[in-house]
Amino acid sequence: MTGEPLLSVRDLVVRFDTPQGEVHAVNGVSLDVGAGETVGLVGESGSGKSVTSLAVMGLLPAPAGRIASGRILFDGTDLIGVPERDLRKLRGKDVSMVFQDPMSSLNPVITIGEQVTEILRAHEQIGKADARTRAADLLRQVGIPNANEQLGRFPHQFSGGMRQRVMIAMALALHPRLLIADEPTTALDVTIQAQVLELLVGLTRDLGTALLLISHDLGIMARVTRRIAVMYAGFVMETAATPELFANPRHPYTVGLLNSVPAIDDRGKALRPIEGAPPDLEEAPVGCPFAPRCAWRVEECWTTMPPLRTVTATPDGSGIEHAAACHNPVRAEEVRGAAPQRPGFVPAPPPATGATVSLGSASSEGTP
Repeated sequence: MTGEPLLSVRDLVVRFDTPQGEVHAVNGVSLDVGAGETVGLVGESGSGKSVTSLAVMGLLPAPAGRIASGRILFDGTDLIGVPERDLRKLRGKDVSMVFQDPMSSLNPVITIGEQVTEILRAHEQIGKADARTRAADLLRQVGIPNANEQLGRFPHQFSGGMRQRVMIAMALALHPRLLIADEPTTALDVTIQAQVLELLVGLTRDLGTALLLISHDLGIMARVTRRIAVMYAGFVMETAATPELFANPRHPYTVGLLNSVPAIDDRGKALRPIEGAPPDLEEAPVGCPFAPRCAWRVEECWTTMPPLRTVTATPDGSGIEHAAACHNPVRAEEVRGAAPQRPGFVPAPPPATGATVSLGSASSEGTP
């Protein structure tokens, strides 16, 4: 990426207030998306991916969700603290979003045509007839047949794949400069997933729209993204150019994610899941949140969260640095094999008297 990024998230911290206490959903996330670039945000459920995207859009559920600190710069303007009326002007026109479940995103009692034309008329000086013509053109653009007839139908009369196509049409109606797609194919069957993903990526490329693609599917990330950021427990653990991340992951969590995905040539081999469980986000983070599950941990991991720092400078010539938040980054020769108990490995500290351990206990043998 050259020049200033279109979207720059810096040290973003998001908290949720609940009856049980404060939830530490996002813990100092920094992320850049360049103009026209496709960036992936990957991690297991509960890692903070969707909350990060909602914070960028100014759609955190109030009053429980709040941005505690950080900056969200879009084209140089900090969106935190911008009045809601100004955010409404920005959403849809400059920044748009495709959500995970189109059925819950579309209004069930309003026709598809009304919902698409509403976006056009809210941001442009356009009459009803012209807006309806534009809406039909948008439906055709996303591959919906008999577009004029479909405008009068309701969301429940569409299949899941067609509803997601409608959401993509609405999101790209005003040619936004940035599109955030949050698990856009999760609710679809496998064959439809590929069609919708191809459509989404193709349209954003044709329009020159930057795409922040959120998913837990590493196969999708490998196919369509230029860069990937890996999240865990509200932290960005690793960032790299996509080919570099898959070839040489340097954070133990990334290694665990890759090793847990079955491969065609691994027929008959046992799957290698990440042992243990994610941390309780109601507990304030101390040290590295992945330490209880990590086969490479050292003493410092229990007390200090390592910063995201460069481990390899633009190794593939892409101009994208490879960075990892790890005190003991994985060596390239250890990536695909069983993780040895490296020098400096320390067991989990015993819990305080009367305390309960809320983190999964990981074995010191095998892969992370």
